[in-house]
Amino acid sequence: GDASGIQSPLSFGGFGALTRHLGRLSSAVVDSLEADSLQKADLGLVSPYLPNLSAVWLFQRAMSVRPSGKLPPSYFINKLLGTNFRVMKKLGDGVLRPFNQDVVQFVPLTLTLGGMMVAEPLFIPVLLSQLGVRPIAQWFVHYVSLALYTILYVTVGPVFSLVGKTSKSAKLRFRTRRLLDALKFGSGLDYKA
Repeated sequence: GDASGIQSPLSFGGFGALTRHLGRLSSAVVDSLEADSLQKADLGLVSPYLPNLSAVWLFQRAMSVRPSGKLPPSYFINKLLGTNFRVMKKLGDGVLRPFNQDVVQFVPLTLTLGGMMVAEPLFIPVLLSQLGVRPIAQWFVHYVSLALYTILYVTVGPVFSLVGKTSKSAKLRFRTRRLLDALKFGSGLDYKA
């Protein structure tokens, strides 16, 4: 999944995670050909920014060694993963299963982060020290984008869906469907249990 370039750098699902995108990608290719939308800007819509996947890179960063050579405390990765999965298990399958399939959603992510802060409040300074303020600020932009994509998909997604199905313009259908795909997959709301 991560080798495909469209999944997270912290892939638990591998090929299975990649298959999540096959329908989206094949529909996008067909729509692009039908609409003669083959310019660079058009094709860029086929592989859009997905904030739910961008938000995952902080987890990967937390478990890697910086080029500066600063090593995390020996307990760091086990504690981070242990706390994360313990909290998600308490939150139930609706949180744990999507995460294990590389589907990050705003509400489960927020609940997990909040649960981790409550479960291990003294681990927060260690985490901040390991990650640094700047990467956390950069990550926060993706987190806010995840919230925005979620809100937009739920509120205006049905309108985009209608336009994508009924417009007489093939180019408008192509662009609308790609925007809808970006919101749906970028919010993780494509996940089906």
